[in-house]
Amino acid sequence: MAAYWQRTGDPLGDFVRLTFLVEEALERLGADRDGTLGEKLKAVETFLAAQDSGLLRGLWELVRIRNQVIHARTPVPEEVLNQGSWLVSRLLLLLEKQGYYDSAELSEILGALKSFPPPPPFHQVVIEPAEAQAPPHPEAKRPLEIPRRGFALRPLLRVVREAWWRR
Repeated sequence: MAAYWQRTGDPLGDFVRLTFLVEEALERLGADRDGTLGEKLKAVETFLAAQDSGLLRGLWELVRIRNQVIHARTPVPEEVLNQGSWLVSRLLLLLEKQGYYDSAELSEILGALKSFPPPPPFHQVVIEPAEAQAPPHPEAKRPLEIPRRGFALRPLLRVVREAWWRR
């Protein structure tokens, strides 16, 4: 399970993996596997409201932000990852108390949630273009090029002659 959530520095990928953890937890509570995240949360809403209403509000906010990120393509704010990680660990602890997770599996998931590092620092790298160079040119004089076709056989000259004769 540790490979399931490890922060990589890609906010969108990390956020999607975090929502997958929420979906898995909601499925363990009895939500349908084929539903959307909102439908899964709606299916177990009464259970979560009875246990922890603050957690339920936070999960609905996470669903709202997830829909904006996935459908409206808004960027993932950094605080959403921290808040989402805290919500998921709260949800998992609640499910562990109810017996949906065993302690070894839960400690592995929570350890992975707590140990994610900050995103890698931004380093600006300026890529200088190579010096412009002309192709190699021989120093000798070029020979005089003689056309292979005579002037009378060239198409443009024929068009000009025909236009002149039509006048």
